Amino acid sequence: MPVPPAVPRTSAVASLRLETSPMTSHEIRPTQLRALLLLLVLVPLIPGALMVRFMLETLKVERLAAMDRLQQFHSETLLGALRKLPPEPREATPAAAEQLLNSLKGPDPTDVTARVVDASGQYLAGEPEPWGTPLVQVTPPMMPAATVQLYLTGPEVLDAAIADQRRFLMFTGVLTILSVVLIAGTAALALHRQLTLRELKNTSVATVAHELRTPLASMRMLVDTLREGRYRGEAQLREYLDLVAAENERLSRLTETFLTFSRIERKGAEGAAAPVDVSAVVDRAIMPVQTRLAAADCEFAKSLEPGLPQVKADADALAQVLTNLLDNALKYSNPPRRVGLNVTRDGSEVVFAISDNGIGTPEEERRAIFEPFYQVDRKLSRTREGCGLGLSIVQELVKAQGGTIAVASEPGKGSVFTVRIPSA
Repeated sequence: MPVPPAVPRTSAVASLRLETSPMTSHEIRPTQLRALLLLLVLVPLIPGALMVRFMLETLKVERLAAMDRLQQFHSETLLGALRKLPPEPREATPAAAEQLLNSLKGPDPTDVTARVVDASGQYLAGEPEPWGTPLVQVTPPMMPAATVQLYLTGPEVLDAAIADQRRFLMFTGVLTILSVVLIAGTAALALHRQLTLRELKNTSVATVAHELRTPLASMRMLVDTLREGRYRGEAQLREYLDLVAAENERLSRLTETFLTFSRIERKGAEGAAAPVDVSAVVDRAIMPVQTRLAAADCEFAKSLEPGLPQVKADADALAQVLTNLLDNALKYSNPPRRVGLNVTRDGSEVVFAISDNGIGTPEEERRAIFEPFYQVDRKLSRTREGCGLGLSIVQELVKAQGGTIAVASEPGKGSVFTVRIPSA
């Protein structure tokens, strides 16, 4: 048999090499994104602390200003009252001091206490031990050997004097701090999303390269073998061609998965909902995996409850949901495989339950398995093919049908995926 001309033995992966351009100077690296994210979380603390300090200092200044106003007011008031008293001189005795205080008292209660002391500071009249803040002391013209002292009885007077300023400063400070935190939080969220998208992009590129490498390498090896005529007879030729066809089908499934995911990401899961026969959809879903379900190392059980109503859904999308779940059950089960598809009615919903005896999923990972490119088996040496998009696509398609999906699983004992679709 003639041997075709030899072709360069380039790697199959090299023929589909993903060229990445070097990072430009304006592109932000993941480490820089994380540093910016940390800064945006910490930076609001600085203006916040400065604003709190500014408020405290401003309140302190306002209290001093209020104290000055009170001192000036009471000093003028006391001097005015003393000028109204008879100007005859009096001796600085306790009785005269008491009479002086009684003549200064007004009809209304006040927050100011008073006492009279002599030139040496000896108590003469009034409060023996006044408490509070010293306010004013004045020497009466008619009693030059004595001093009248006024005291604030508590901080309530000062608080009342600066109440409006305090409320304004508190409102301004809180509003400023909240604005800074909100702006920083928005920026941090945007950076976090960009970091997540970058990591997802890197994960997707690595996953695509990993998944395409194996079938491409296998096909390249088989094609090279056939081109060089290194096979024995028609039987082996047919076997190699069947293997090439199988790998080609695998590539087609991967490509279709990527295209479906891309379409859902761009436009959402669209589809025309209409009454659909459940039995027909189940048969249509089983067809792509029929060969694998009928294998000697697989036990497949299908059960449909009699008299099932039609469901309101897109037939293609619902069939793809069930196919993906059956494929997932086969992929993560070890021989002898036991896969089940049970369809029942629950009120106004039709319930599709796909069960397997596979590796199961830990409880802490059950929510994550529906995320794009997530795989329970994330080791580089994993033996199960797949790109981690199947369950993500399933969830989006189920949501588009107005249904829900849930998973019950136990590591080492298998999983049960339950899809609920409203009946028509």
